[in-house]
Parts: sequence; structure tokens; C-alpha cells
Amino acid sequence: MQGIKEEFDADRKENYVSITDFITEQNKYEFSCGKCGKIFFADKPTFENINRAVEQGLDNSFHCENCRRKYEEAAYETR
Repeated sequence: MQGIKEEFDADRKENYVSITDFITEQNKYEFSCGKCGKIFFADKPTFENINRAVEQGLDNSFHCENCRRKYEEAAYETR
């Protein structure tokens, strides 16, 4: 029987959202949105990626979905 890997791994514990607005067992590392300052929590690899981007001075550090949506709407309106 053939199947895709996602079907076999669907019930595995590793399949979780890597950024949440509440602390979880996996998401223990606190950081904030670069625009609004809202607190979020991430797993270790995601947290390290966000910190690396901030340390390098990249403009695309983490922005929450709400801030990202507002930015996209504003960009669309100015067209």
C-alpha cells in the first residue's frame, strides 16, 4: 500500500504549530512581534531562527499574522 509521508506522520507528536500566543510544552521560548510587541512562544529551532534574523539586522524579523495582514491591506490600498 502506497501513501504519502504526511499521512503516516499525521498522528506523530512532532506535528505541532511552531508559534503560538500561549506557552506549550514545545513552545517555551518567548519573543515578541516586531511591529506591535505582542508576546508569542516558539519551539527552540524557530526561536533560534528568529533570533538569528534579529541579530543580523534583517528587516523581516517576526511579524504576527495580524500585523502582516494590516501591512498587506495597506500595500494593496496604495496601488
